Amino acid sequence: MLLALNVGNSRISVGIFDGDGNIVSKFKIATDLKKTFDEYCVLIRMILSDNRVDIGEIESSIIASVVPQLTDTVRLVAKRLSKSEPIIVGPGVKTGFLIKIDSPSELGGDMVANTAAVIHKKKVGGKTNSPSVVVDMNTVTTVSAINGNDEYIGCCIIPGIQMSFESMHETTALLPNVNFASAKNAIGKNSHDSVRSGVLCGNAIMLDGFVYRFAKEMRCKPDDIDLTITGEYAKYVVKLCSRTFSYDEDLTLRGLYVIHQNNINR
Repeated sequence: MLLALNVGNSRISVGIFDGDGNIVSKFKIATDLKKTFDEYCVLIRMILSDNRVDIGEIESSIIASVVPQLTDTVRLVAKRLSKSEPIIVGPGVKTGFLIKIDSPSELGGDMVANTAAVIHKKKVGGKTNSPSVVVDMNTVTTVSAINGNDEYIGCCIIPGIQMSFESMHETTALLPNVNFASAKNAIGKNSHDSVRSGVLCGNAIMLDGFVYRFAKEMRCKPDDIDLTITGEYAKYVVKLCSRTFSYDEDLTLRGLYVIHQNNINR
């Protein structure tokens, strides 16, 4: 079995894959810089045990991390649990695609994994030569562009949903701290609904707009672009979009599995 870990700014996503690439267990834990190697090790072991995963069957591991301060700690945890040195997504790792940005090493491991997953899905589905847009809505929202040659060509980065809610509450005297719920209408009738509509509907309209902007820059039609969305807050926004996005909550973990296969078969 494969242990895959995606270390994000707010959450660490953990997935266990069987030999056929199926996720047999998955969970999230809070990203905490104060936790030690031993604490993370015990916590992940306990959850895996509770999920009835035989840790002795974990043979390898792979990590994507956008939190450098935690990368080595998580590496040691993965090494302990899998009894082998984990693959860490970064320079030198075979991704299966070209990264055509100014400094490829700047691209976060989660975005690399998302791209690998989308390209793999396109190839399996026979959708060759079609450009893609991949949205990941977590602490920040990223919108990535993949051209018809399966090359990663860039992205835009936007303040995340939670960040937007908190910023409005913390920097204004009267706007409330809004809890998560679906935005029912664009026109809010009270402060809570108005803030919720502004953030959620606003993000949906923004994503629709980026599809058109990206299509123009990639010299293709918006309808020709394969659209995928993932991330903790995607479910609140995807149904408000005019464009049809394919929602995959496990996209990053699936991408880590693809990258792992690329590197063990190289």
